[in-house]
Amino acid sequence: MRVHYILNHGAAPESKLADVEIHFEEGILSGLKLVGCSVWRSKKGEGPAVLVPSRSYATAGGIRYYELLRSSEEGGTAEDARGKLAARNFRQYIRDEYLKIANLPQGEETRKGKTSAGR
Repeated sequence: MRVHYILNHGAAPESKLADVEIHFEEGILSGLKLVGCSVWRSKKGEGPAVLVPSRSYATAGGIRYYELLRSSEEGGTAEDARGKLAARNFRQYIRDEYLKIANLPQGEETRKGKTSAGR
């Protein structure tokens, strides 16, 4: 698996720092990529925020969101402790790797706007 960061470099929206794609290199998913994750500047001035794909749905009380990153355990939900921990670890990994890439000198690869980190 390889994580690709497509840096935003001042394009709109300005608070979006990068799009994140997960490229699968082995197994049945080889040749496919998962898109929809992104890194955003935090509104609170903390480290960057990582967003994962979600779907919205309407309820009587308004709009709610269903996160697509969830536990793979049979019968597991996004509310399971193990699933929450795995999602938190994924976000932290994406955040840490982005910070490493954001601090690199402007080399050939980063000028093109696309960088990657292996896992």
